[in-house]
Amino acid sequence: MLNSKVGAKRILALTLILLTQSVLPAAPTQPIPDKLVVLTFDDAVKSHRTFVAPLLKELGFGATFFVTHKWMDDATNFMTWEDIGEIHQMGFEIGNHSWTHDDFSQPKNAARLKGELALVDSSLSHTKAKVPRPVSFAYCGNSFGPEAVQQLADLGCRFARRGEMPEATYGTLEIGSTYDPKRHHPLLIPTTGDAYPNWSLDHLKTVAARATNGQIVVLQFHGVPDVAHPWVHTPPERFREYMAWLKENNFRCIAVRDLESFIDREHLPDDPMLKTRQPKRAPEKIVWPVEMQATRRESAYWLENMLVHHRYTWEEAAHVLGWSVDEVKQKADELHINLDATPQATAGGIVRVLPYPGGREVRRGFTDGNINFQRGMKASVFLPWDATSYVVVDLPEAIFSNNRLLYLAHTHIPTIWDEQNIIIENIDWTREPDGSLKYERVLPNKIAFGASIKPRAGSVDMELWLR
Repeated sequence: MLNSKVGAKRILALTLILLTQSVLPAAPTQPIPDKLVVLTFDDAVKSHRTFVAPLLKELGFGATFFVTHKWMDDATNFMTWEDIGEIHQMGFEIGNHSWTHDDFSQPKNAARLKGELALVDSSLSHTKAKVPRPVSFAYCGNSFGPEAVQQLADLGCRFARRGEMPEATYGTLEIGSTYDPKRHHPLLIPTTGDAYPNWSLDHLKTVAARATNGQIVVLQFHGVPDVAHPWVHTPPERFREYMAWLKENNFRCIAVRDLESFIDREHLPDDPMLKTRQPKRAPEKIVWPVEMQATRRESAYWLENMLVHHRYTWEEAAHVLGWSVDEVKQKADELHINLDATPQATAGGIVRVLPYPGGREVRRGFTDGNINFQRGMKASVFLPWDATSYVVVDLPEAIFSNNRLLYLAHTHIPTIWDEQNIIIENIDWTREPDGSLKYERVLPNKIAFGASIKPRAGSVDMELWLR
């Protein structure tokens, strides 16, 4: 049995290495002035458009509005995409707060974070304002973990704001950490003050006083007012008082993106939060992605599938399994998998058909339109004259009904289930003794569909049905 604790440490070490590498040319960092405050607003609350943004515009303040689709079906209390576009046109930064506002500290949820951000990006790009792709992200519910941070790094996200935790207790008047670019990674920017209904001007003054000696105060607000979520509500009259005091006392209020000039990306800090999961969980409470769990359960089958037939690298196989490269090599050695072996031809010239193991991109040059693809819809058909070459087929790729997208085997544009914040999990192929593959899926509206692939001598029969 593999040592999961050792594997986790190795994965975290890899995360740290990846995150400390610079992706852009270095620029001279600017000294941090006193009285520097970052204003952030979460959840796409309606009052952000009707009250907050106009007030901040009047005061000459910058701010970042982190938007999510999660509550948009409540048009009374939450913004539309066009409302968000108008805030962008007012000069404010629009940040990504995911599509479903899920707990991305869980690896299972973090695995689909790229797709969730892509759905928000797509919706923003289709507004009249053509809102550009956000460069900033805010962790939902202020929860985060190494897997989510790595997803953001892979996407090239520039900034991500976390909450006051673990330095302060949620829902209290405890004060979180100030942001110090020399101590905190830009994908784990701490919140100094998270506004609750029990805040006062005196408390704001106490928090803001920490914006000195190279320290930046980051403030987190929700609705002003927040009718739907009263536990994070800020009364408008009190918010106006807060902002007036900041203005009168010469505080410089900026958006998250404006932090760029203070960050030395050639020498990012070794932030201990890169190795932290917030909230903390016992190992048995950590939920891994569905495909990863399935691969681990049948590691012997999938390792041969990946390493021998699909010629995956050790790194690619490790990515699919969620193990370290050393653990994959150890398991392959235990199973006596010979990577130098040439796959044997099937009896009678029957075409080899295998489930596609996932992980490796299959649409090179079109990855933006094929995010978080479900491997259960993909199969590899190996060429009869070359056992090492194969074609990947989608069965199906998409299903439309009444001009609406009923199902999509990857993330690109919203399906009807995305619009309802319903997650459609992967279902792997059922492998039959004769080498054929089949599956059946029932959608939440009871529409069912399925497919089968039956190999024959020199050909394959493929069937797709819907009822």
